[in-house]
Amino acid sequence: MTYLERLDAAPEADRFQIARKWLDTEALPFVNELREKRPILRTSACTFVADFNDTIEVLRVHQVFTNEPYRKKMAPYLMSEDDTAVHFRDKSAISAFLDRADVPRIRALVGRETKAALDAANGQIDAVPGLTRHVPIRVVEEYMGLQGAEPGKLAEWSFWNQCDAFHNHPWDLVEDRQRIEDNVNRCKQELVAFIAKLLIKRVAQAQLPIPMLEDNVVNRIVRSHLQTPGQFELAWKGLNIGGLLIGTVETSSQATVQALAQLMARPKILAAAQAAAASDDTAAFDGYVWEALRFDPISPYLFRISNAPYTLGAGRPWQQEIPANTAVLPLVLAAMHDPVRFPDPETFDPTRQQLTNTFHFGYGLHECMGRYVGAVIVPEIVRQVLLRKDLRTIAPLGFAGKPLPETFVIGWTP
Repeated sequence: MTYLERLDAAPEADRFQIARKWLDTEALPFVNELREKRPILRTSACTFVADFNDTIEVLRVHQVFTNEPYRKKMAPYLMSEDDTAVHFRDKSAISAFLDRADVPRIRALVGRETKAALDAANGQIDAVPGLTRHVPIRVVEEYMGLQGAEPGKLAEWSFWNQCDAFHNHPWDLVEDRQRIEDNVNRCKQELVAFIAKLLIKRVAQAQLPIPMLEDNVVNRIVRSHLQTPGQFELAWKGLNIGGLLIGTVETSSQATVQALAQLMARPKILAAAQAAAASDDTAAFDGYVWEALRFDPISPYLFRISNAPYTLGAGRPWQQEIPANTAVLPLVLAAMHDPVRFPDPETFDPTRQQLTNTFHFGYGLHECMGRYVGAVIVPEIVRQVLLRKDLRTIAPLGFAGKPLPETFVIGWTP
């Protein structure tokens, strides 16, 4: 039986749970069937959208398909806002502090830190704690400037905030929501206390006759000001400094380790990627990483809530009206295998126009403001790994019952 035949044969009350489990265990064949046979699938908990153009429409029409799920978890941070003055002001400001001109500096830092970790490992490493979390944390410390936290705390604060913001919703199959909420509340308190101390220290340094501030993102934020009362005050600065950490570590870690696992599962592709890694053309190499993520993105879906009725798929056989207050999950994994936009979608092709057609950094109003930072962190870690000889998987990618990767042990000849 096909996925849809099994789904239709199940009691209606069970269909969401069945479909949602398939997204965790056999996502690509399931969403491919949805896109081909039922591009809009309504269930008791949410509506899945599998067509590329419909996915784009959901993410583009933010006046209807809103970011409401983030509000109770992130407010007043900019990601909790939709088309508002606060959203545009804050995103513009932080994007400026994350100066795109810094990209070569960031890539060089990532390369050094990854190489040092691999050299010290002497032929074997658990890539998640040893590389894909470790290196983004070093970027957060050295480039972004969140220095002085106790060992392990930056990773812990990022992890639990990510779990709550992206994996603790009614459409997530979570066994212990209270555990997530308790941990994220504790981590938020600890992070606020850490940032408060950091800001007190940096503000004092900035006020010295000869300011003692090196160039990093936190210090750029500390030195910033606007004439409008209430804007760019310390509370605003602290809130957005916290966002730098939460938005960098776990997303980069998951993308990096899943791309690496995809490449290492394809011996011929891995050999070609290793040859590209050894060349001076980093753009050509990066295509291998983004194409690997097309097959296993950090999430197979994004999520929005409709605030009004809306006709989706208008004029096509699967046209449906989406009622107000519907959780809508655009299946970006399905969209990234839609032959309308991705010819021969099952072929691994590193030359595709990845960052314009894919959803690795979101899409539309809520596209990641740190995309240029992530666009070098992720591929450079993978590139450094692929420069090692006799690369092999020792223990497969594992989640240890959590929504984010926890382990992937690799080995090589030192």
